[in-house]
Amino acid sequence: MQSLKNKWLQYISGDKLRPESLKRVSNDLDTMLIQQELLWADIPVQENAADVFQIILRLKEMAIALKSPECPYDMDYSLRLKIIYGLEWLSEHKYNETCQPYGNWWYWEIGVPIALLETLLLMEELLDKEFLEHLLLPVDKYVGDPAFHARWFAAEALPCTGANLVWKSTASALTAVIQGDGQKLSAARNALLPLFRNASEGDGFYEDGSFIQHDKYAYTGGYGVSLLHDVVRLMVWLHGTPWALPGEARDLTAQWIERSFIPLMFRGSMLDMVSGREVSREDSQNHESGHAVITSCLRFSRILGEADQERLLSRVKGWMVADSYKPYISEAPPDTAAQARTLLDDGLMPPAPEETFCKLFAQMDRAVLRGPGFAYSISMFSSRIYSYESINRENLKGWYTSYGMGLLYNSDLGQYADDYWPTVDSYRLPGTTVTKTLQEDGSGQGRLSHRAYVGGAVLHNQYGAIAMELQDVVNEAGGLTALKSWFLFGNRIVALGSGIQSRNSARVETIIENRKLNPAGDNRITADGTEICRTPGYAETELLDPKWIHMAGGDREADVGIIFPASCRVHTLCEARQGSWKAINDAGSSAVIERFYQTLWFDHGTAPEGDTYAYVLLPGWSEEETADFAGDSSLRIVELNDQVHAVEDTGLGLFAVHFWQPCWYSCGGIACSSPASIVLHKNPAGWSLAIADPTQLQRRPIEVELEVDRPVTAVIHKSDRIMVDLGDPGKVRLLFDPDGAGGASFHVELV
Repeated sequence: MQSLKNKWLQYISGDKLRPESLKRVSNDLDTMLIQQELLWADIPVQENAADVFQIILRLKEMAIALKSPECPYDMDYSLRLKIIYGLEWLSEHKYNETCQPYGNWWYWEIGVPIALLETLLLMEELLDKEFLEHLLLPVDKYVGDPAFHARWFAAEALPCTGANLVWKSTASALTAVIQGDGQKLSAARNALLPLFRNASEGDGFYEDGSFIQHDKYAYTGGYGVSLLHDVVRLMVWLHGTPWALPGEARDLTAQWIERSFIPLMFRGSMLDMVSGREVSREDSQNHESGHAVITSCLRFSRILGEADQERLLSRVKGWMVADSYKPYISEAPPDTAAQARTLLDDGLMPPAPEETFCKLFAQMDRAVLRGPGFAYSISMFSSRIYSYESINRENLKGWYTSYGMGLLYNSDLGQYADDYWPTVDSYRLPGTTVTKTLQEDGSGQGRLSHRAYVGGAVLHNQYGAIAMELQDVVNEAGGLTALKSWFLFGNRIVALGSGIQSRNSARVETIIENRKLNPAGDNRITADGTEICRTPGYAETELLDPKWIHMAGGDREADVGIIFPASCRVHTLCEARQGSWKAINDAGSSAVIERFYQTLWFDHGTAPEGDTYAYVLLPGWSEEETADFAGDSSLRIVELNDQVHAVEDTGLGLFAVHFWQPCWYSCGGIACSSPASIVLHKNPAGWSLAIADPTQLQRRPIEVELEVDRPVTAVIHKSDRIMVDLGDPGKVRLLFDPDGAGGASFHVELV
């Protein structure tokens, strides 16, 4: 057991503390109260029990300082006495086996126990054995069987799932190691085993890479990151011992990293669309969650074979090298900081190049396009996935974060990290179609729509047609609905909307873009070659029938071009916006922050009846390239109505279409019998086609007729779900079975 104790201590402590930690320890040592109702004056009693968690976290940090050899407080006698007094006070007043639990169950069963156990590992040799056993009594009581939630907060002990199961198993395993109880450690390890399977419903990882927590929320960047972090920590910790997890668990974890996390990482950060209410937490933004993934990958690499280890470390190195906003090593845990330095210094280990791909997470209504130098994410919801989560007074203004929100990541790595969420206009998130009505904090959270057509088709992991049938669940009385599409063609993103209608007097808007500008707010913004919005602070303009707009970034790679393939009016606003973290999360700072933004939107007016929109995002395109493409584009909107959305790119040989209605309809040489998304690639060698059922509801086969300009001689590849009829020289007939397909794409190759 001692070797396990030593290995865990390597996770949490090192030779010295960072200056900011040292400053906190010094302040906590000086301000600890003795023989009073509070342990620290700035941690008052809180109804949700968060004060108990805050207290043990302080004591843990003090214990780390006490056991850090190069720290000024190394084995400091005064600090040692204060820590012991703090543990005695906590046990007497806040966390003991006779307490009546209150507030948030998580603190009692997970947060406080794990922090307390890590503190005890640090202090074990300095504590009386009887006192140590006394401190473990409430842990045994409130953690209980790690496979179930304790009965203190519900009449029935419900099973633990996902990240909660890993956390409770961690607490149980640490207790077992401190107590020297091999049977309890085996029980904690065995409780984890049900985690290692792909989910078919509810919480967990899915075959397509989706991760769900709290039943119907997309949460890879929140609970998923925590689950990966802690399950890898346990797996590596127990590796090579009698309690090691089976090889199948390691193999599945490797699949999770590959399918669920790697596609959502961009230059050291995790895409915000999967972080749920954590976007409202000041101390865990996208680079922090991305760095947690890096930590997990570094640790996991230690138990891989040589080839798998090299492949994973190459990716990790690529992320670390590319993250110029926040270097990983600056806040890395003690056990991975040295590993990361060695990796960065290893001239024989090249950083993996950035990949280009398109991926749909059909089980959590999310999609991502990775192109040269950028990532574009699309966040949606449906009759299967909730709108957004706002609990514990967090994420108070997340109303529209799944209304088709499209976030464009590029070399401006602070775009969504540098106080974006507390300062951005939460009513005008890019990509969304919304009703301009004042909302109360938390309005519409945890809602399903009545619309199932959300998803799309992806061809060869490169090109995608993504769709969303939007129903407003925040302003239900307004009845806003819309059909929204994104056609993801390499380094161009075509966004279309139709059927936009509502029944009240509030204005309806579609937000084209809402980008944070440089600190001076003076980025160059041009429309058809003329500079606009030249007054930082506040400058609003209405553009009549623009052909293109260009937004200059901090460097060439951060530029964004936008073209408008149809006549339209575009509203633009450059403004200085103020906000605070507390306004979106009760636990956040109330300090006022100011940032400059450039917003572009379409105004559909009040009570629109079937309005449309169309625009094309060009990530990383210069002003000259944008102007040239607008003047001579290979892109063409083939059809935009309530029957179909269809786009053709003759330069790429692509045609993509969404058939919205349950009836036969023909568009661009493709006829379809039912709702479906199709991407067709035509080249001199033949045709490639991907088809999917975004509704995930259809049981009867979907019929497709494809007109061809030359005879089709062979089927060189097809999914088992697709039947092909080549009987007519001018047509190809396909029969696609969507039953149980889960919204996935299926392919056929013809020559």
